[in-house]
Amino acid sequence: MSYFDEELEKELLESSINYMKLNNDAHNNTVSHINRNFPFIGSKIAWSSLPNSISHSKNTINKAIEEISEKAKDLKITEITFIGDSLTENAYKFHTADLKKIIMTFSEIPQHTYFFSEQFSLIGCISSEGEINFSETT
Repeated sequence: MSYFDEELEKELLESSINYMKLNNDAHNNTVSHINRNFPFIGSKIAWSSLPNSISHSKNTINKAIEEISEKAKDLKITEITFIGDSLTENAYKFHTADLKKIIMTFSEIPQHTYFFSEQFSLIGCISSEGEINFSETT
């Protein structure tokens, strides 16, 4: 487990946020699914090529969180998985009730962190620069 995973899990525990870690096979299968099913430009999803994609700068993170929370509610999504692309080694699944705190926590880790619902009806990314992009894919 990386230093960032240790610090993340410590913060989640202190915040009383429940989570489940995906096993390595599920983690690898999920990454493969994203790579196969979404267009990329370099190391990031090509958000502009996805319908209904929304982008926010670091300055509008609170608005982004509100919109993501509303979208998850509208789509009746109850769990969201987060996977980082470098500094965190584990994938984490959370209940959407904790979404605001979780996004804020992951936004402090300098990596690209992807988040998505189980059926990928909602997918997004918190970039290492603090931008948040997301799209409804159904």
